[in-house]
Amino acid sequence: MQVADLPAAPREKTNSAPFAEPTPPPQQYLPLVLKDQYRLPPWSGTARFGFGVVKNPIEQYNVSPLGAEWYVDFGFRGDPPPLFDLEYVQTIRLSEGGYSPAQATIEAYARARPGTLWLIGNEPDAPVQDCVTPPQYAQHYHDLHGIIKGADPTAKVAIGGVVQATPLRLQYLDMILDEYDDLYGGMIPVDVWNVHGFILQEKKGDWGCQIPCGIEGVTQGELYTVDDHDNMTIFHQQIRAFRIWMKDHGERNKPLIVSEYGILMPTDLGFDQPRVESFMLATFDYFLNTKLSWLGYPADDNRLVQAWSWYSLDDDHFEGYDSYSHLFNPTTKQLTALGRAYRDYTSALP
Repeated sequence: MQVADLPAAPREKTNSAPFAEPTPPPQQYLPLVLKDQYRLPPWSGTARFGFGVVKNPIEQYNVSPLGAEWYVDFGFRGDPPPLFDLEYVQTIRLSEGGYSPAQATIEAYARARPGTLWLIGNEPDAPVQDCVTPPQYAQHYHDLHGIIKGADPTAKVAIGGVVQATPLRLQYLDMILDEYDDLYGGMIPVDVWNVHGFILQEKKGDWGCQIPCGIEGVTQGELYTVDDHDNMTIFHQQIRAFRIWMKDHGERNKPLIVSEYGILMPTDLGFDQPRVESFMLATFDYFLNTKLSWLGYPADDNRLVQAWSWYSLDDDHFEGYDSYSHLFNPTTKQLTALGRAYRDYTSALP
């Protein structure tokens, strides 16, 4: 997204409309579940609370106070440090020409670290990220799934997270499924479904996340405003829409993770620490407590989402603009006020 082109945002919040279904619990920022309930079923080593690392290697921070259980750095690392029982989730980056790292490197890691969760691509729909067309993605996924499972049959393979669960992004995924079926026959074999949770305008040549790569003849989709960026009603609608999409494709009995979400908007547009903190804690309540008997993951008491990764641990200048979504100061390596709020939330879990 191009932050420089953003219009001025109103300081007054306009997202007071209630959820259609279900009505969320009051935002007390104290989870309403017991700790043995909030742990995931043993489909992988990944539990619930995670974060994304971008500025410095994770070992430069004492992340143990956060109480997190997994992390991602949006790439591949052959030697992730054994820190505080944190699970490292691997990401294979895609491009029009192929994938990274090489096959031999992937196979060696998979054999050495059985049971790893692998994300195939990072925002493959986004022009400023992996940006591959649906036919390219289907071919890459097929090849990488075979490589990973051949080296480690216990590995868990997840589809790359699209930026957000809008109609345009779900169309992009439909195109992948159709292409996979045409090329290889049947449904794409996904162990863990994955989506990102940003709320951004979809408009060609303007700020936001643009139009998905490979969708031609479309110039706009959802025209969210700047002030929608932390709108919890829209956030719920998108998560619910993705679960409905999964159900419609016979994938309800699979876990769903949100491997990246948070606040990208700068402080100059009103997204200061209190506003970001309010959104983060509201999402924690939402993820832990939102269940739908007809839609959620049955193995997880019908919760819609099984695990989530806050963006970010240490990115304090998104695209050159001061932002306040980081849990640690990347220079001092100390917890921020937002990091303390994250810590206090997880430490309050029974």
